[in-house]
Amino acid sequence: MTDPAESAPAVTARYAVAEPVTAEPATAECVATGCGTTEHIDAGHRGAGEPATRDLAAGYSAVRGLAAGYPAAGDIAAGYVAGGSGGLCDAERPRARRVESRESGCARWDPPGLRIDEPSEFIAAVPALLGFVPDRSLVVCLLQEAEERPGSVYLGAVARHDLPPDHRLAQVRMVRQLAAICAQEGACGALVLIVDDREDTAGRDRARAGGHLMRMLAGALLADGVDLADAWMVGAIGAGQPWWSLLDPEVTGTQSDPAASPVALAQVLDGRPIRAGRAELAAVVAADPERAAEVAGVLPAAAEAAARARCAVTLHAHRRALLEQVLDRVRAVASDAPVRPRDIAELAVALRDTVVRDVLFALPLTAHAPAAETLWAQLCRALTGPDRAEAATLLGYSAYARGDGPVAGVALAAAAAAEPRHTLAALLETALRTGMPPHEVRRLAHSGMARAATLGVDLGIDPRWHA
Repeated sequence: MTDPAESAPAVTARYAVAEPVTAEPATAECVATGCGTTEHIDAGHRGAGEPATRDLAAGYSAVRGLAAGYPAAGDIAAGYVAGGSGGLCDAERPRARRVESRESGCARWDPPGLRIDEPSEFIAAVPALLGFVPDRSLVVCLLQEAEERPGSVYLGAVARHDLPPDHRLAQVRMVRQLAAICAQEGACGALVLIVDDREDTAGRDRARAGGHLMRMLAGALLADGVDLADAWMVGAIGAGQPWWSLLDPEVTGTQSDPAASPVALAQVLDGRPIRAGRAELAAVVAADPERAAEVAGVLPAAAEAAARARCAVTLHAHRRALLEQVLDRVRAVASDAPVRPRDIAELAVALRDTVVRDVLFALPLTAHAPAAETLWAQLCRALTGPDRAEAATLLGYSAYARGDGPVAGVALAAAAAAEPRHTLAALLETALRTGMPPHEVRRLAHSGMARAATLGVDLGIDPRWHA
């Protein structure tokens, strides 16, 4: 099972880019191999045949075949521009106008025509585009044509993958996955950055080492009709650090300060954190054994109390009461109220009702989204087994729907590790890994809205989602 710290995809937003220099066609050193068809995912976990799972599966079949044989260590960040901000995992297909915020249902974020004209500026912007500082990674930024400005392009999805071992099959699978995402998104080109601190050689030798992987990727991109616009390599991302071109070893330079990048400043102003690395992402869902023990001590009593309450009223009234209980706790978190072990136990019991859980998939489209994600993260750290999986799935879905692929990835990996049979978590993780854009999975949120209405609860879609 994938470790939560090693899986993820995310999304960013649109930025104007200088017209790229088209690279000379590279030798295609890799061909499509090992890409069989994906087996149907077993629906063994509770809720497998329920509306939430069916709603996702309905829009998922088109990309399901891409999943076969692909490593699950990538991040698709940012770029589902147009409907999505950022990303793998928020929004619609890349367009040059509408962009959604990757930080919450708080709506669309339209950056002020930011430009990235130099390699040093692009490299400095990568942490902001991904949402964290990558290391030992292959980063691919998709270039999309701006329909209203012929001849111009903008940054689309940004995909990151852990550098694979130095054996050919793993490298081929990785580059094929990344090339497939580029083709699927209709990219006209791609910018590539390799981050690798393991070479002790001089910069130019290091660039030649990275050049082999770059040529493999260029071949895979060309096979899918995508141009390699430019490619660089760095040992680490940081102010004053050197970079080297992978297309021309004689071209070198010094990186700009990532903290001063206009893209980073735009992210900060929009309230979206830029984390120091994937370890910081993993901490979002890291289990807290001490807290979990406290919750486990009161969980049986909470389950017994819920069972007694169920016997006293109709099922419809019981589910509405459970939903109101969860929503009250979300509002309390928004007011910085502490969450006690008893509160977590009661919420865990409420989430065991699949109708209540499915309604909560609607929260990413509401003003409750930030507080809800904070609450799901707290539950994820304090629960175990299937209960942890439910909380992690809600967190992963919310992050995915708003375009925060890295958080979605670690949360969904945590859900799968806690309950391998959790069908919905498996579907979402595969959709994220294969590049399904956030607007496709938002149908779950709309389904949740409809289910809330049957319980007589109006969650209220944030009007900014109707831009």
